[in-house]
Amino acid sequence: MAHRLTHTFKFTTQSTEDVNTTLYNIIYISEEDEKKHFVQYIQYELVDEKYIMLSQVNVKVDRAYYLEIANICLDERERRRYLFSILGKRRFGANSRRYDYYLLHKKHTPEELEEEYETFSDANSFKPCYTEKTDYSLNEYRVHSIKKETSYILFLDQINTTQRKRLHKIFCVELSLEDYNYFAKIEKGKKRVNYLFNKIGKIYFKSLQKEQLALKEPLTSHEELALSKLVTSAQALEKSSRVNDNTTFRKLQEKEDVLCNGDLCLHTSCFSLMNNPSDTQTIKLFQSALDVFILHTKGMSQLDEIITYFQKINELVEAGTIAYLLAKNDNDIKDIFLYMLESFTAWNDALYHTKDEDVKAFNTATIDLADSLRYLVDVCYKFKHEYKCIEVEKEQELKQENTYVITSAKDYFDDVEIDSEIYDELHELEREVDILNYSESYTYELHEKLIRFFDGYTSALNPLFEFKDLSYSLMLLSQKLSEYEIEENSAILLELMRGLVSDLMEWKKSVLVEQSAEDIHYMDKSFYSNIAQIEMSIEHSEFVDDDAIEFF
Repeated sequence: MAHRLTHTFKFTTQSTEDVNTTLYNIIYISEEDEKKHFVQYIQYELVDEKYIMLSQVNVKVDRAYYLEIANICLDERERRRYLFSILGKRRFGANSRRYDYYLLHKKHTPEELEEEYETFSDANSFKPCYTEKTDYSLNEYRVHSIKKETSYILFLDQINTTQRKRLHKIFCVELSLEDYNYFAKIEKGKKRVNYLFNKIGKIYFKSLQKEQLALKEPLTSHEELALSKLVTSAQALEKSSRVNDNTTFRKLQEKEDVLCNGDLCLHTSCFSLMNNPSDTQTIKLFQSALDVFILHTKGMSQLDEIITYFQKINELVEAGTIAYLLAKNDNDIKDIFLYMLESFTAWNDALYHTKDEDVKAFNTATIDLADSLRYLVDVCYKFKHEYKCIEVEKEQELKQENTYVITSAKDYFDDVEIDSEIYDELHELEREVDILNYSESYTYELHEKLIRFFDGYTSALNPLFEFKDLSYSLMLLSQKLSEYEIEENSAILLELMRGLVSDLMEWKKSVLVEQSAEDIHYMDKSFYSNIAQIEMSIEHSEFVDDDAIEFF
């Protein structure tokens, strides 16, 4: 049994919103074993002799952070500042290239701020002002500030690189003029970064839902009432650190009047879509309901994955993939669609229709809904790939039966002429991706070269009518590659890319250069199979498990 060490620090602070209001603070630090350390922070204010308003957060930290915050030599102000810095760093999350906003005023819109950041980012290469290396990862930080009328907006970039992933997060933090002047005087990069994380943690803590508690026997004081909210079970602490907080649940509850009906509309339109996926009106109703859902849930990070997968389903609807698959009368795809609808129903029930507020049930339902949506998207790509392969096989069988005329490369290019510059361009592109032959891992340099390679083939093939389908598929693949933060060291993606590039070069040689192929479409099945597998591989590379990454 490991040595159990606990500390409880109690002190008061003045409210920044009302100098006449006293806030009572409790920091409770517990060591459950040699690896798991938890910090609990409670802040409350007196309403009257009977009631208090209380906010609480529990944070899991590693040994170094635990010892630092438990240091009895720290004064109360420093300990609280350090706590908020830790809380701010825990807001990193696992979705790459995502903006998180911590603003003092609502007059600055995310769209406006994102545009300002992108303008700066496009014009400046990433030069970290502070770099922090741990046993698990490398963190690089950059800070950019913008002056507003009554405040400053600071963009804090954090790039976290591990053996498995490279995640880029942009924190948008608003500072008052007084706080910015203090920040500007800080010289060391580490202290500047920690100061911003302190502000992130403080703004985040203020956003948490407050709970009103009544003083009842056997409790005899407000402090005892507040201390009764401390979590003492190791299992409960572990659970609370995973659940993170109930902010999303509370925000959705507050929007029940507008959002509950929106959820039902989206659920109903999804059901209609399953039964009539080609109907224009049904598609419009689904897209309208989705727009309303996104409007009211945007910015709630816990729902990012759900929103993303609903958007991917919309893309599949617009591309006709959903209608194409459901027209196959495949019971599996319908069962998976129904499973998603059942998960959506359970999510709504956990949020709005239970008598007792059960945040844990809501969080579980949220994970289940995200999983069911991901599963639906997965099988749509998989089933489309399988059906397309079957169709190509049938088409080739028909060609072999002379139902269709097979066009040889020689016959085709008797009537079509290719500009010699195209051959030179394709040759140059092939030289660029020659790195594939000796690459041991999938790197960002290789990723950029492959995008240029597929863009080049798209441009070269687009003028040739017989190859427009292939050109279009390569264009879509290039776009998808550009949109995603691809995982480095992906052995699977590396092999898939080698297969597709090898097929394209072989096809180019036998069809475009030597013109010896008996059928100009003889590689189509292999092309579309490889492209579909690559799309399936990258669609979900952006989502990773928070628990799998250590930032502290």
